[in-house]
Amino acid sequence: MTATPTMTMHTALTDLAMSGLENRVTRVRWGIAAIVVAAVLGGSGPIAQAQSSGSIAFTGGRVIPVMGDPIDNAALVIREGRIAALGPVDQVTIPVEARVIDATGKTLIPGLIEVHTTSGQDAVNEINPNVPFLSVLDGINPGLPFFEDALRNGVTAAAIFPGDNTLIGGQGAVVKTAGTYVNDMTIVRNAGLKISLRPASGRGRMAQLARLRFELTKAREQIENDEKERKSQAEKEEANKGAEADKQDETNKEETKKQETSQDAASPSSGEDTANSADEQRAALVSLLKKQVPAFVSCDQAMDVPVALALANEFGFEPILVLGRDCYKAAQLIGKSKTPAILPPDLIFWETDPRTGEDLKRVLPEIFLDAGVPLLFQTSSTSSATLGSNFLWYQAALATRSGLTDAQALAAITLEPAKLLKIDNFVGSLEVGKDGDVVMLSGDPLKVGTWVELTVVNGRVVYDRSNDDKLKRLLEPVKETK
Repeated sequence: MTATPTMTMHTALTDLAMSGLENRVTRVRWGIAAIVVAAVLGGSGPIAQAQSSGSIAFTGGRVIPVMGDPIDNAALVIREGRIAALGPVDQVTIPVEARVIDATGKTLIPGLIEVHTTSGQDAVNEINPNVPFLSVLDGINPGLPFFEDALRNGVTAAAIFPGDNTLIGGQGAVVKTAGTYVNDMTIVRNAGLKISLRPASGRGRMAQLARLRFELTKAREQIENDEKERKSQAEKEEANKGAEADKQDETNKEETKKQETSQDAASPSSGEDTANSADEQRAALVSLLKKQVPAFVSCDQAMDVPVALALANEFGFEPILVLGRDCYKAAQLIGKSKTPAILPPDLIFWETDPRTGEDLKRVLPEIFLDAGVPLLFQTSSTSSATLGSNFLWYQAALATRSGLTDAQALAAITLEPAKLLKIDNFVGSLEVGKDGDVVMLSGDPLKVGTWVELTVVNGRVVYDRSNDDKLKRLLEPVKETK
């Protein structure tokens, strides 16, 4: 879908991988190429200045709205940041004041959505292993290369979460990938709580799980105590109806004093800061157990999957599994549980059978589709990743080899992530009333050789390939030295 310089430079390698004939040497070459291109494209300055958010009209192109059938020779109008009209060009009135963009021969799709990433932050992990009250919004840096690369690749929204080195890492957020200030970019301030079942350095899995159970149990007790307090207060209010105001005030003061004393006793140590921190921790976990937010549970190994599902069942929270490579072994369990799962970035890899010594190829989209697990993709946040794992278009295209239709594959990187993140009322498809997040491509989605020509976020042109100086420098012919 959204081809980049790396894709064009390595079309032959990509075709080889897509045909299922890749080998380990190919993967090493891809990894080196990805590092080189990341170094060239990363760095200073925006790739394009955001254009005016006035009316924009795309005319003559092919629109794939995701919700509904594709429209050829279409017109799409964006006014005041939202899609105002969409249909055949002869049925849509173009506003006089609109900036008209000729999309003849181009394809328009919704902006892609990264359903889970740890990129875009100054620091991915905290030193303290238990920080449910922290929010990534305080660490997101719009000036990092991640956001520039996202726009270049047609990604207009991303769910950013803490890393996996903390037990309870804090609250994730969904943001648009264009903007100067985080508050202006934010779609969902608390998209879920990140929990990692991978033990931190120096801790075993038993200790990791024991600590997690302890924190969840304390949160459940807090809910029970709050409910008892609420009922008790309601009974007292009913009994004290008609009582004098000063007497009621005195009662309230006594109750407040009791609550403060109880909270101090429940704190693990003395001190005002510690007490406040404990209250914040409980509040964040209480929201989780009340199903006000989901838990994005990082499962590094297959053994972590049944543990995550058991915890969710025991404590009653909504789990979304963020899978590591080894978790394909638990695909059938995930399918039976109907639990949403986000596949690891490396969708195809080789591993050696410990008994036979034979090298075996693992194709994750095929394995999870066979298990009845809907596919959701994430890209790699490491510079050493192979080429394909860096791009959502590649993840979706690869899945078509395992049985997904093109329409289903495109939905897996647009509408389906929007539904999971509960933002599908705003983004994920091209529909009247939704945000004006549009990507104009040079050709068909999911095809090598297709470029992102324009990326539009909230009705603003935030990326224009014709103004991408970094891309031009990368593609410049190498001058031979005499």
